[in-house]
Amino acid sequence: MNNLYAILLAGGTGSRMGLDVPKQFLKLRGESLLRHSVKRFQRFGLLKSITIVSHPDWILETEKEVGDLLEPNDRIVEGGDTRHLSTLNGINSINYDGKDIFFIHDVARPNFKQNELYQLVEQTKIFGGATLVCPVTESLVRVKLHQNYSQEPLKREEVYAVKTPQSVAGFMLVELLNESLPNNSKQHPTDLCTWMGERRVGIVATDFHNIKVTSPGDLALAESLYLID
Repeated sequence: MNNLYAILLAGGTGSRMGLDVPKQFLKLRGESLLRHSVKRFQRFGLLKSITIVSHPDWILETEKEVGDLLEPNDRIVEGGDTRHLSTLNGINSINYDGKDIFFIHDVARPNFKQNELYQLVEQTKIFGGATLVCPVTESLVRVKLHQNYSQEPLKREEVYAVKTPQSVAGFMLVELLNESLPNNSKQHPTDLCTWMGERRVGIVATDFHNIKVTSPGDLALAESLYLID
């Protein structure tokens, strides 16, 4: 391993939450979700740089929000039309080699832990890519698209919820980037696991603290679950 990089996806516009500002600027314990993610990665202490991927319309606001935190190697870049294209924009802004490792993180998740980052690195060395996952506690069934019934119960001990950060090695990126993307943007990968396809992805267990803020109620829950790590 040579260098560690973090790609922070902060390209939302606030439409899903019905807000005037993107959710990355929502305040949690007095600071934005974006600042919480930047600070957590900075406390990790091993990063070569942090790249924040922002919607073009919100780049100036992003600069104002975290400009005081960013180091000389850090940067803010424009996002793309999909989460995956935004991820690629962040990766392509960096000169890396096969031994480097990227963390890819959705800043709507302010509550990951430092020890999880170390474990992600170790799993990425083995598999080329790794992700945080959380066990599912509810009973699960499969319902096929456009059907209003299920006939296939799933074994919940074999199903996990995918979280971020995720991580990928430079040598795996070379392989993944050689594969063409679907022309239909709706078919683009939605995270590292879907991008990796049938390749093995290392897993690191996290827990219920790693909540994603996608609705107003999630913010109140994130307040109650917040960990000082």
